[in-house]
Amino acid sequence: MTFKELLNSVTFDEVVPCLLQMHPDAEGNLKWYKIHFDMLRQMTPKYDDDANSDVCNITLREREDGSSRLNAYPMEGDYWEHSLTKEIILAPDVKATNAEIAACCIWHTSFYGFVREQSQEYLRFDEDDLDIKDRWSDSKYYKVKTKRYFTIIRRNGGHVPTIKELAYSKKKELIRRSKEDFWCISRKMNNIKKKRMFRREFRGFYYERMAAISKFIVLAIPALSDERNNMSIEQLCELFQSDLFSPETITSYADESTNGAKYFCELFEMEDVNTRLDRMVVVLTTGEWHQEMTEDEQRLCKLLIGNCKSSDILVATDPSLGRQVRIDYATFNSKYPLTYARTKKE
Repeated sequence: MTFKELLNSVTFDEVVPCLLQMHPDAEGNLKWYKIHFDMLRQMTPKYDDDANSDVCNITLREREDGSSRLNAYPMEGDYWEHSLTKEIILAPDVKATNAEIAACCIWHTSFYGFVREQSQEYLRFDEDDLDIKDRWSDSKYYKVKTKRYFTIIRRNGGHVPTIKELAYSKKKELIRRSKEDFWCISRKMNNIKKKRMFRREFRGFYYERMAAISKFIVLAIPALSDERNNMSIEQLCELFQSDLFSPETITSYADESTNGAKYFCELFEMEDVNTRLDRMVVVLTTGEWHQEMTEDEQRLCKLLIGNCKSSDILVATDPSLGRQVRIDYATFNSKYPLTYARTKKE
């Protein structure tokens, strides 16, 4: 039986209790495991010549407390399409149900990310970044990404603040984070090297933050030209002055019996969205253009926004999605909502 056949033999409801028994900490990520499970089931298996193996061995691994737990090897690091082709081979001492084996396998396949966007960021598979000589250097990686996003934002009329133009509270936070990392490794350096290293640490944190925000703005820019929306690039760029910022992108994997918006509603009812931050901006992208949001889409936005103090919603269309829905959303802390009309900068 291949991994693809294994997934098709069980339901996610059957897998959940097995997953939680093996990995209790998975409870906080059940919606992501659900997305990962559905994504794998809709993928087409495809062999990869550079994969670790054509089989997956299910064995019992002894734990520190003397108990044993199922282990699937090798599953981590291979392309998901190839993992689906792997033959599942059980060790002689393994007595497990299909649901238990599936739970073990999806825990391993999601090790580097539940969806492709997450795995690409974690492993940095992005082909556009092949020109970066040291691709494991965070500072260089984020700087290159940021420069590309800045170009797109400026081309569309947006303003990217310089370090001097950042809010004082944000600069203060970046300085604090830089000092925490800096003083741990600079005790024996002379003053010139210390200053140089501090600047490098500061710019590293600066580019990491700006890369996250500018990437979200670039994702939202196409929606600004949609007649259903009422937000400007200038307002969107106010995200650069936010205090805290946390972005996320999720695509639905609904089957033929439902639609992407309803799929998400059921998903978010399973587990609350993390809305610790005050405000949210959402880009809701559907496969078909329609003037008004459907009941399922309105319900989805309500569940997504949760207890945020304010929210801004943009709608967009991408025909390639078909019946699916993609949500790009960011939670952030700021004194004002993005669409708050201010007469002067504060």
